[in-house]
Amino acid sequence: MDLHNKSDLISGVCLAAFGLYVAVASARLPYVSEHGPGPGFMPLWLGIGLIVLALSLIVIDLARPVPERTRKIGNWPVARALAGWLALMGSITVLPRLGFTLSLGLLAIFLVIVLDRRSVWTALSVAFALGLSFYVVFVLALGLPLPSGPWGF
Repeated sequence: MDLHNKSDLISGVCLAAFGLYVAVASARLPYVSEHGPGPGFMPLWLGIGLIVLALSLIVIDLARPVPERTRKIGNWPVARALAGWLALMGSITVLPRLGFTLSLGLLAIFLVIVLDRRSVWTALSVAFALGLSFYVVFVLALGLPLPSGPWGF
């Protein structure tokens, strides 16, 4: 079987596996609580949604006809996706030490400058807007604290 876009198929399989993991892991959490949806409600449905979308990506890729002559795109898309994934894992790793706002800001700066090739000012603006938005929504509006680093944010 000659697939013209193996990246869609591989991405679909990886995302479906991750969605299955999220759905199974959320089964250990209570689905409902005395006040409404429990801590397992949202992860379960996010996992199910991820599985459905990943399977649709796989089906669409398999149903798409293979062009007679495919254009070689090189390794840049794969390297870009890997760099984004590694940056996300790095931000999760440093989150306990730096805090949510700073690790999210650094992730945003990396993604905007390196992967999207935008200016430093654009990256700083995006990082600041994301940090402020998360603070307003979670801390001020919902009263939920975000993990903070040694600087208190």
